[in-house]
Amino acid sequence: AGRRNWDAAKDLQRYRHHYPGLIESENEEEEEMWNLSFYKNEICFLPRGLHIETLLESWWDNYEVLEENHSYIQWLFPLREYGMNWRAKPLTCQEIQAFKKSEEVMQRFIRAYQLMLRFYGIILINEKTGELKRAENWAERFQNLNRFSHNNLRITRILKCLGEMGYEHYQVHLVKFFLRETLVKETLPNVKRSALDYFLFTIRSKRKRRELVHYAWQHFKPRGSFVWGPQDKLLKYRARSARSQLHKKAEDKQETPGKKCDDSVEKDQNRSLEEEQKAGEAADLQPKADDEAVKEKLSECVLKGGDGEEEKEVSLTQQEEKDLNSEAEEGQGTAENDCTKESKKRKLDANMADAKKSGPLKSPTDIENISRNLGECAI
Repeated sequence: AGRRNWDAAKDLQRYRHHYPGLIESENEEEEEMWNLSFYKNEICFLPRGLHIETLLESWWDNYEVLEENHSYIQWLFPLREYGMNWRAKPLTCQEIQAFKKSEEVMQRFIRAYQLMLRFYGIILINEKTGELKRAENWAERFQNLNRFSHNNLRITRILKCLGEMGYEHYQVHLVKFFLRETLVKETLPNVKRSALDYFLFTIRSKRKRRELVHYAWQHFKPRGSFVWGPQDKLLKYRARSARSQLHKKAEDKQETPGKKCDDSVEKDQNRSLEEEQKAGEAADLQPKADDEAVKEKLSECVLKGGDGEEEKEVSLTQQEEKDLNSEAEEGQGTAENDCTKESKKRKLDANMADAKKSGPLKSPTDIENISRNLGECAI
C-alpha cells in the first residue's frame, strides 16, 4: 500500500509523451479510417455492435448493458494503442485531425462522454468548461463503481481519449472530481488507488498535473505516506494563483508614490523576488523583475523629486537667480563699468552652459527674469 505502481507510471508517461517510437501506417483513403467511419455513423462497432447513433439513443439509461458489454468502449473512446477488443482499431494521428475537423463527429464524441458520465453518476453541467457535478442517482451509480473495478480501466481510457481529442480541460475536471470523491468525500474507496496511479497522470499539462498532485497530497491520509510526489517539494509548493498574488503585491509596492528610487526600488524588487522564490519549485511560474515597471517607477521618482537631482537643479537655479538679483540691485542707479558688465556676462554664460548640460530649466520664464534683472548685460 505504501508503494507507487511504477508500471502505471511508465504507461502514463508514454501516453503523455505521445507514444515515442510508435510507428503507425497513415491511410490516404478516408474509408480506411475505421474509428472515423464509426463516428460518422457509417459502420457498426465490432463485434456484434450497433451504429453510434443507435447506441447513444438506446443505451442512454441502459446501465445493465453498459456494464456487461465490453466491446463498445474502445470504439467510443479510441486510443493510439491496442486494447482487449481485437476487432477495434487503434487511433491514428491522421484520424485525430479528421475528428477535430468534423463538427458532427465532435458533437457525437461529447454525447458519448455524457453517456458514460451518466453511467458513473456524474453530469456535465458546462460543455464549454467541462465542469461536473453528481447526478441525482449518484449513490446507486457510485455503488456500482465500487463494486466493478474494470470501470477504473474504462475511466483511464476515457481520460486518455479526451486528451487526444483536445479536451484537456475536461480531463482536469474529471480527475479533480474523482480525487474529491475518493480523498475528501470518501465515497469511492475502491477507486482511490486508480485515481492516484492512473487518472492523475493522464494530464499532459505539467502545471495542471502539479496542481492536482498537490491537491491530492493535501487530502491524503496519512499525508506522510503520500508517494505520488516528493514531500519536500509538496511542502514548498504554492499554486499559480497564490504566486500571482505575490507578484501583484510586489508590483503594487513599486507603483506606490514616494521618495524612493534607484537603490530603494531595486531593494523592493529584490525583496519581492525573494518572497516568490521561497514559494517553491513545484509551480512552473518563475517571477522575474519587470524592467518596464522599474523604468516607469524611476521616471515617477524623477518627476516627483524622489532622487533629489532635479530638486538640486531647481534650488541651484533659484539661488543663482537670487545672487544675480542682489547683484543687479546693488548696481542699480549707478553706471556699471565695462569690467563689471563683462564679469556678469561671463557668469551668465557659464550658468547658461551648465543649464544646457543638465537639461532645460524648470520654467521658460526664468531666463527672462534673469535678463530683466541684469538690465542690458544679458543681451
